Amino acid sequence: MQASFFIAYVVTSGWTSLLSSELFRLHPLISSIIKRPFSGKDDDEFEVPSIPYHSDIPKVLFFGLLGITYFFLAPLILPFLLVYCCLGYIIYRNQLLNVYAPKYETGGRFWPTVHNSTIFSLVLMHVIAIGIFGLKKLSLASSLTVPLPILTLLFNEYCRKRFLPIFKDYPVECLMKKDREDQNDPTIAVFYDTLSTAYKDPALMPIRHPRSTDDHNSPLLQAGV
Repeated sequence: MQASFFIAYVVTSGWTSLLSSELFRLHPLISSIIKRPFSGKDDDEFEVPSIPYHSDIPKVLFFGLLGITYFFLAPLILPFLLVYCCLGYIIYRNQLLNVYAPKYETGGRFWPTVHNSTIFSLVLMHVIAIGIFGLKKLSLASSLTVPLPILTLLFNEYCRKRFLPIFKDYPVECLMKKDREDQNDPTIAVFYDTLSTAYKDPALMPIRHPRSTDDHNSPLLQAGV
């Protein structure tokens, strides 16, 4: 029953809901048709959409979690997930190249999240395998599976020290490219002139009071002659 439920979930939520809606984009089309007469925009004006990272990436990671951790109990789920991954690659590749426009540059910040989710799925799969082998009284297979989560965590530690700083700091190639663009910019000299006073707090700026000739407004302290 659980196997049929997860297989039906992959088919309904993955194939028909996520991939088909992403391919046809009926909801944005209907919303655009309804909003166009009331927005007052010209027919030539069109806002290029951006990919919803916050909703699509967690779904893909969840399907990967199902495939890695659940194929011990229901191997039949693997062909459905394979079809989902193949269709998702074709559809999202077309959407990223021809439909979506990046609203901002992430600098690869999603890759550590994907890596951590994959490591968590592998460790959970190892724990489930040890439990299944123990319930089936396969002591040799269970004992051979024990080193796998340890090796996976060691590999995660190596990747964290080796590759994680790349996603936190910008590479030198990007910085050099930005410096060359700044050198060729004719307005960069004016920017440098105003840079020294651009970030001053208004409370720290000197206050200029108008000089008054009225004797009643004479200062309290006067310098002696």
